[in-house]
Amino acid sequence: MPFNINHNVKLTAATLFALLLSSYLFASSAHAAGEEGDISKVNGRVRVMANETAGEISSVNGGVTIGQNASVGEVSSVNGSISIERGATAIEIESVNGSIDLADEVHVDSVEAVNGSLSLGREVMVKRSVETVNGSIRIDQGSTVGGGIETVNGKINLTNVRVGDSVTTTNGDISLRNGTVIEGVIVYEGNHNFWNRWFKSKKRTPELTIDSSSVVKGDIHLYREVDLNIEDGAQVGEIKRHYLD
Repeated sequence: MPFNINHNVKLTAATLFALLLSSYLFASSAHAAGEEGDISKVNGRVRVMANETAGEISSVNGGVTIGQNASVGEVSSVNGSISIERGATAIEIESVNGSIDLADEVHVDSVEAVNGSLSLGREVMVKRSVETVNGSIRIDQGSTVGGGIETVNGKINLTNVRVGDSVTTTNGDISLRNGTVIEGVIVYEGNHNFWNRWFKSKKRTPELTIDSSSVVKGDIHLYREVDLNIEDGAQVGEIKRHYLD
């Protein structure tokens, strides 16, 4: 079953996204707000105040802050962090170079970064996926992700989280605790880079930890060596090793 994803495609897409966003913002830098309340900025942080409503929010060289209980459309930054404060709602959250922080009770459609960690607070609702290439993912108690969770290089820590699809990584630890439920599978992808394979003996082996209260309804697919720390009482599917020792 081909679970492998070409992450070079993601990096290329992210680069194109950054170039397109930069071009758009430079072309429209004379306008702080668009016809539907869009806000764009080339240099400096963009902030939407608490309880306000706005359209698309974007920045090239600077972060973005969405205040408490605000409601906005898509939020994006090329070089800068994104912070969504408690109770706010947004559509897609995207960052190329910068972390993304969602406070408690935030509702969004998806969260994605290329180089940056993702931190989601308590009772956060994500309709679709949570993804980063180089960065960790931490999600706190009572949160729900309707789609999958994925990172290439970074830890995934889930505490009392429900995930509607799969959890995927290549080089990161995965920790499932306090009643976390994964509706799909867990996948550790293989390292397909030539030099990574050549020097694999020098690389740290990632660890999969599942406590006794957590559940993985699908199978666990290992395309590389992984240290398993699965407590008695944990409910998991079949462990399938797809690599040669």
